[in-house]
Amino acid sequence: MYLNQEKRMMINGALQYILLLAEHKDLPLLIYVHGGPGDAALPLLLHYQKELASKYTLVLWEQRGAGKSYYEFGQYENLLLDDYVQDLHEIVQYVLKRFHQEKVYLCAHDFGTIIGFLFLQQYPQLVHTYIGISQVVNMKKAMRLRLRYAIENSKPIVANKLLKIDAAFGGANWYSDLDYLDKQIFKLKGTLYKKKNDSLLRSFYLKSNKFTLFDYQRYLKGITQSKKKLWPQIMAVDFESIVKWKVPIVLIEGKNDKLLSSALAKAYFDKLESEKTWYWFEESSHFPHWCESKRFNSILLELVSKKAS
Repeated sequence: MYLNQEKRMMINGALQYILLLAEHKDLPLLIYVHGGPGDAALPLLLHYQKELASKYTLVLWEQRGAGKSYYEFGQYENLLLDDYVQDLHEIVQYVLKRFHQEKVYLCAHDFGTIIGFLFLQQYPQLVHTYIGISQVVNMKKAMRLRLRYAIENSKPIVANKLLKIDAAFGGANWYSDLDYLDKQIFKLKGTLYKKKNDSLLRSFYLKSNKFTLFDYQRYLKGITQSKKKLWPQIMAVDFESIVKWKVPIVLIEGKNDKLLSSALAKAYFDKLESEKTWYWFEESSHFPHWCESKRFNSILLELVSKKAS
């Protein structure tokens, strides 16, 4: 490995972690923006996506307050989605300057696709290609579809509980309602393909040589605090009216994703007037890059090979 470097950097007032990986010198930059909010993914990326370091310099970023970038959010800390966008911008500027490049490949998943699209709106000149996995399009619509799917496919006793949930998730019990709904989607195998819980994914955190038990405990805290801080802003996200982007858009969706409707993402993709590519992953739900990692990796390796030629 030519480069395997962990860095903790002060970024916009918060100490944040990045891991740089590359098998060779002068490879194009690929930045991964994880989901959640707060769902730092370092152990999973090292297990499933490490081969991408053969053609890219990987920049694996743990977002503020998450995973190895965890710190306890202050009660009155006024975090905005744009804070994450500017964090990403600072990281992009750092790696572009360090590696003498002009643009990055930007790959985002789930919540990270919100940050990714907001970044594209502000800084399209810094991105070669955008790769969105389980893309957020319209969060209010996505949550209504998530709730409807759970109601229609659950046993009556569960469905009756779900019917009492406010799909806007703005009431006093929104967090417990959201947690209950998401657990039902998992049980219905709409999150992780053919699995009723996330024990498979969590196991990688517990056996990673880059992630300690202390890191794992902070990772769990990071998910909770990030969701509580950001959820009202997330619910307001709507990209449906934006049909022209200044960079090529690649969307990768699990056919069975019921956490963030892949059908909603496909309807949006069909309206796009930009250069675009769509990939269905038939044996995936919300995590196609991990459920079908070989295919995902081959797509990204082919993408950079085409760009080089």
